[in-house]
Amino acid sequence: MKNPFIALALLASVSLWSCNGEKPQKQEFPDEEVIVPDMRFGFDFNNYDVQEGLVEQDWTLSHLFAQYDVSQADINEAYLISKDSLELNYISPNREYYMLCRKDNDTVNNLQYAIYVKNAVEYFVFDFNDTVAVHAKRKKVKITDREISARIRKGGNLSFALDRQVQNPTITYPLVDEIASIYSWSIDFFHLQIDDKLKIIYEEKTVEGEPIGIGKVKAILFNHKNTDFYAFGYSIDSSYSFYTEEAKTMKSMFLSAPLKYSRMSSGYNLKRYLRMYGRIKPHLGTDYAAPYGTPIWTTADGTISRAGYGRGNGNFVKVKHNKQYSTQYLHMSRIAKGIKVGKYVKQGEIIGYVGSTGSSTGNHVCYRFWKDGKQVDSRKQKFNTAKPMDSAYIPTYLNYVDSVKLILDNIQFPVLDTISDDTDSTLMEI
Repeated sequence: MKNPFIALALLASVSLWSCNGEKPQKQEFPDEEVIVPDMRFGFDFNNYDVQEGLVEQDWTLSHLFAQYDVSQADINEAYLISKDSLELNYISPNREYYMLCRKDNDTVNNLQYAIYVKNAVEYFVFDFNDTVAVHAKRKKVKITDREISARIRKGGNLSFALDRQVQNPTITYPLVDEIASIYSWSIDFFHLQIDDKLKIIYEEKTVEGEPIGIGKVKAILFNHKNTDFYAFGYSIDSSYSFYTEEAKTMKSMFLSAPLKYSRMSSGYNLKRYLRMYGRIKPHLGTDYAAPYGTPIWTTADGTISRAGYGRGNGNFVKVKHNKQYSTQYLHMSRIAKGIKVGKYVKQGEIIGYVGSTGSSTGNHVCYRFWKDGKQVDSRKQKFNTAKPMDSAYIPTYLNYVDSVKLILDNIQFPVLDTISDDTDSTLMEI
């Protein structure tokens, strides 16, 4: 060691430690406080005096900003910017807002930024620093493939069966709606059976880890009455449609029913006995009970042949589909706007709304079906499918199905358990 004085000093300190038998005291310093950033909407909330709340009924931007000493001129400018370029024409009640104020309360106008949350993805940032500015922002949406299965229990309620597995109405309701649409030509959702079951592969959208909805449904296996019904989503020329494992379209000429989310209250019956009349009076249609005002749609493409009011029929619409088939929809509360004789309507187009007009004892639609001029039971008819897949796409599609079907088949159905079969009345029935 070059400096002998330093060496002697070190030797002396070691000797003292050895002689006294005590370790040298360690100097302690107070722990520094670590402030974890509170990052939300692109801001560290720790840097501001943050005030938050919910927009109240009938509020405008003036209500939102007035208590923060924002001038009416700045409020007007913010409104014009957001209205003209960002299409924020109004703020909605019960939406979250955050006011980011300067921490030095001596400033006359201490509001720096305001955040209005439009929905789970979109929000607006109002900047009141130097000049007024408004920015439309979007949170990052993550899309992940999800696999679930469900089993139909007492009551045949698909919504309840799915929600037992998903436990999130934001996901359950769109899934139910999509499944009903995909299988509307092939499965009778008014007669689901106990122990019907299904497996689904679908896209789930999340924002900051929270589910906000679904994307595409990719594949479904619906086992109904011990029969497997496969459906695979596939894009052809930017059109996304569903096909069977054999590349047949899921669509049919007719929908199975003229409305969603209801129940069949009375079927086609040539030997129906009416106690009030004391005789047999055939019921030549199928009744679907549903809440007042539920949309009614035509079950196939066609032309309106009659539309009006009849003593027994109430408000009704009749559609001629071709030389062989016609359908009729009775007891409407009202006929949809624009529906008149001669108008061409597409399958699924709304033609009226459920009511109880004419000879009716409750809100429902009586759906009648003609084949070759004779009224028949619509539920017993077999129809051709819609336009098939172009043969040029079939080999590629079948290869795709082989890979997805393997994943679908490996998903396990829920096991039977002792959980109550009672359905939740807050969930919609289908």
